Amino acid sequence: MLFFLFWVSVIPYIVWWKIVDRKNFFEITTYGLLVALFTGLLDAIGVELDIWDYKYDLVPLSDVLIVYDVSILPITYMLVYQYFRTWRSFAIAHVIVAFVFAFVFEPILMWLDIYHPSKWTHIYSFVGYFLVAIFLRWLMNQLIKKSKSF
Repeated sequence: MLFFLFWVSVIPYIVWWKIVDRKNFFEITTYGLLVALFTGLLDAIGVELDIWDYKYDLVPLSDVLIVYDVSILPITYMLVYQYFRTWRSFAIAHVIVAFVFAFVFEPILMWLDIYHPSKWTHIYSFVGYFLVAIFLRWLMNQLIKKSKSF
């Protein structure tokens, strides 16, 4: 299973590298790093509070599903950020992404015995995935505005 998780974390970056918009590389990558940082923090809080748990740890001494936090979520969010530039299209795309992550991927992870929610439901995840995307896009817009004022 660890071999599978390793490749699931590497392959998205290979694909992303081939299709990332080089003109907006810094902005898109910064957004992805914020996603990884924010979701990693939220994931660690959830594990620490026993809201959910993971059976496999790709990185020793880490209780979070690092594959999800630093690969799958950031890559997906960066692609949406790259291709859906208006707020409306971005929000609609992230409703779909949040739905797929919460109601398709999470049940698959549960079926594979990787993810174990104890005090959490898929609807909470749906809202969380969506709000993280919206908040971080808003934050990126604020950072871009601020950088232009210097």
